[in-house]
Amino acid sequence: MKKASPYLLVLPILLAACSSSKTYFTAGIRSRVEANQQPLEKIQFYSDRDIILRRELETGETKVTAGKVKIENGHYINIITLPKNTPGVCTVVKSNVVGISFEAGDNHYLTFGKTKNAQANDPYRILANEWVNDYGVINYDGKKYHIQPEGTEAAILIKTKMLKKHRVEEREMKGRKVSEANTVLNTGK
Repeated sequence: MKKASPYLLVLPILLAACSSSKTYFTAGIRSRVEANQQPLEKIQFYSDRDIILRRELETGETKVTAGKVKIENGHYINIITLPKNTPGVCTVVKSNVVGISFEAGDNHYLTFGKTKNAQANDPYRILANEWVNDYGVINYDGKKYHIQPEGTEAAILIKTKMLKKHRVEEREMKGRKVSEANTVLNTGK
């Protein structure tokens, strides 16, 4: 009979220790959070991957409020990068949609929500105003940007421990019978 390797005995412990501290924000999780009276604006959100926004600057446009400007084939391109795990806050709350702001300022948020065929356990994904080929077109800071293909499936995460702090307590009323009510009334004199 072979003896189990000591490494195999330690593996389950390591896997449990390395389990993710974040979970995807889904419609089901949103329901749990809202049932606990937890405002979405008080939850820390995170991007699950890099998101790159690009737009071509119009002729004569000189003001760029965020990102970098690159010259590609004689065109000025404004690029804004949102790295994976960047923290953000909820600034817009609508039915099945949230606006997550990763930097300060008006209209500085990305919209995430349930996609067309999403199930309750599917994560809230980045939403675009329209789709052109593999690029989502969004309004950010009052300007139209294209979400680069690597970010079109981006979703948002929240810390798992936030879900463990809040629990919904439920109970079922058993009902009362007339004979029990009369007994309580008679002894209350």
